[in-house]
Amino acid sequence: MTMEIRFAGIAFKNPFVVASSPLTANLRVLEEADRAGAAAASVKLTFIRQPFYGKLRMYNDPRVGSIVCHDRRLDMDEAARLIEEAKRKTSLVLFSNITHDAEDLEGWATLAKAMENAGADLIEANLICPNIALTATRLGEEGLGEKGERGGALTGQDPILTRNVTRALKEAVRIPVVCKLTPNVTDITLIARACEEGGADGVCLAGAQLSLPPVDIYHPDRVYPLLRGASVGSLGGPATRLMGYAAVAQTARRVRIPIVGGGGIQTWQHAIEYMMWGATLVTACTEIMWRGWEVVTRIVSGMEKFLEEQGYSSWDEIVGRALPNLRANVQLEPLSGAPQVDLERCNGCGICLKPGHCFAISLVDGKAVVDAAACYGCGICVALCPRKALAFPQ
Repeated sequence: MTMEIRFAGIAFKNPFVVASSPLTANLRVLEEADRAGAAAASVKLTFIRQPFYGKLRMYNDPRVGSIVCHDRRLDMDEAARLIEEAKRKTSLVLFSNITHDAEDLEGWATLAKAMENAGADLIEANLICPNIALTATRLGEEGLGEKGERGGALTGQDPILTRNVTRALKEAVRIPVVCKLTPNVTDITLIARACEEGGADGVCLAGAQLSLPPVDIYHPDRVYPLLRGASVGSLGGPATRLMGYAAVAQTARRVRIPIVGGGGIQTWQHAIEYMMWGATLVTACTEIMWRGWEVVTRIVSGMEKFLEEQGYSSWDEIVGRALPNLRANVQLEPLSGAPQVDLERCNGCGICLKPGHCFAISLVDGKAVVDAAACYGCGICVALCPRKALAFPQ
């Protein structure tokens, strides 16, 4: 059994990549990523010269997710120095996450070449970040999108621009080019195929849905902490995970190039699920920002233990393992059945009686009883039961 996995021709010691974020913005955090056992990291978003110098401001609810609307990025020279240092002092495979104006392909090439010369192992074209020009466009402030700001998600929404940028990068550098795609599109597979047509060696799909925090209804002017004003921002954390599975699985069905999948990964099980839906590598940042670098160690060790215990001989055997189940809605086959009650576990709490649409469950002598003929088969009661006393037959 081998724990190594190859992506775009490069060997990774395991499938875990720390996503471009404050976790990859300086040498200290990159050294932490290396010590924690990550195989790779995507260095913080880099511009030739960033259009504005932000400060990290974000909304956080660990039950739901985070929204980042303001942050400092890296200029080309400081990113090059960081990559040079990190290549000397860590064992990480380094993605260089870059963006530029889609109308200036020479600028994209200049930036990519500088990162390649600094020692980056892969270029990650940032076609995902909404906090560059997309937010201004969505809020009707198009005039704010000056030269150099119209990269990120605004480019990533256009398959022609995406294809052109990808092709320019492939012509400029010898190292692999991976395109990190915005989910804020009608059909992400259309954009992924444009990347493939442009010669991309892979795509990355990982959260960043445009979002807003809840309003403090007693103090409506307070939205983000330590920030005057509010803006839509990039969503991360648990709220993105189910959307992430869909993006990865649909894209895996439509392209031949490998995928880095992420969004809401908190456990090793989540990482395995992404791989079974078609991701070759997995990526995360929010959970690490919340819980610390031990998250990486726990996820990587859990993934490796799963591979060994389940008798797989390589990571490749689980990539896309669930994809044969994916089909159009009209091809699905509903099966008959109803939940069975484990009377030993059931304590008669009555939670399973709560679903407003269902009248299939009653309590008899303090235990749940299911009327199979009246059961919809929706599974809500199974999910709600705090004692796991309800389960569908396998």
